[in-house]
Amino acid sequence: MNYKTIKRRSTSELVIKEILDSIQSGVLKPGDKLPTEHELTKMLGVGRSSLREAISALVLVGYIEVIQGRGTFVRKDLESLDLSAFELRDIQTTASIIDLIELREILECNTARLAARRAGSNDINRLRKIIAEMKKNAKDTERFSEHDFDFHVALAEASGNPMILQMMNLIVKKVHDAYVRLKHETLFDADQAIVTAEQLVASIAAGDENAAAKHMGQHLGLVTTQLKQLVSKKSEINNLKNVAVTR
Repeated sequence: MNYKTIKRRSTSELVIKEILDSIQSGVLKPGDKLPTEHELTKMLGVGRSSLREAISALVLVGYIEVIQGRGTFVRKDLESLDLSAFELRDIQTTASIIDLIELREILECNTARLAARRAGSNDINRLRKIIAEMKKNAKDTERFSEHDFDFHVALAEASGNPMILQMMNLIVKKVHDAYVRLKHETLFDADQAIVTAEQLVASIAAGDENAAAKHMGQHLGLVTTQLKQLVSKKSEINNLKNVAVTR
């Protein structure tokens, strides 16, 4: 395979395009193994982070698969799948959202543990008030999203660690920017998000660190699960560009 070296301002989007072009032109056929990560970074002239983001996106939408211990392959059943409706930006944005959720799971599950250990009555009351606002605005996607972001920032404050709060504020902005690219339309049942948030606060109030971490994981997992389900529904792919995640 001969790939064009990606020049300045390389992005995972351009990496995705190069690999898709190889698949669509027949250079890479169903069942073919892709070059190694080291080989691809040299061939494309990009860093590992951009390449990994591109591979993650293409795995998510079904073009390729990673087989543990063997490598990365073009899907054998590729010809039977209807993937034509995917737009390049949608592929990249969807994968970026899942990457952000993974980051939040690492940070916020441990933040929930700290909150269960350190939160005072004022922290608990604030979290409960925010949930009350989430309930009032469950049908208003934009308002619900704002209160949900407030909930996560308040949780960071309840951890008692100012560095976590600073990081959470930065992450919330990145999450918001990523979701804006997909427009405003909820990706999950708001009632489910409220239930998991209530369970989380109850665990924090009880000082149960393990339960708090568990419920935080469930709360964040709603988005990843629904996003993957949406992507897997070939008949709904055209609606992907009109969908936003309100987390």
